[in-house]
Amino acid sequence: MKKMINRSLFLLAGLTFVFASCGKYEDGPGLSLLTKKARLSGTWDPVEYVDGTDGQVTADSSTDTFTLDKDGTYTYTSGSTTYTGTWQFANDKEQLQATVTYSLFGQTQSITTTSIITRLTSKELWMKDPDTGDVSKCEKK
Repeated sequence: MKKMINRSLFLLAGLTFVFASCGKYEDGPGLSLLTKKARLSGTWDPVEYVDGTDGQVTADSSTDTFTLDKDGTYTYTSGSTTYTGTWQFANDKEQLQATVTYSLFGQTQSITTTSIITRLTSKELWMKDPDTGDVSKCEKK
C-alpha cells in the first residue's frame, strides 16, 4: 500500500512539472487545448497599452481593429482606412510577424513588424515591442 501511495505521489509530481512547463508565453496560459494558430486567429481590439519605460497604463479609446486569418492574411482597420498584408509566427511561435502592404504616391510599400507574444488565450493577446518594451493588450471581438 505504501508503495502505491509513493508511486501515485511521484506520478502526480511528474504531471505537475510537465503541465507547469507547458506554457510558452511569459504571462500565460500554462496550458490550452486550442492550437496557437486557432487562438491567434480572429478580430482583435487593442484595449490597453503599458509603457515599457515607466509602466504607465493607458486605455485605448480608438476604433482600430486587426484581423488575423488562419490562412496567414492580415487586415488592419483604422477609421475608414484599411491595410492588408500577411502574418506568421516567428522564433518558435514566441513572436508574431506582420507585414502590411499599402500604396503611397502610386508606389507599393510594405512594413514588417515583429512583436513578442507574452499572453495568448482564446480571448486575450498581449504583445511586447522588442525595441521599446511597450505592451499592447488586445481582446478578441
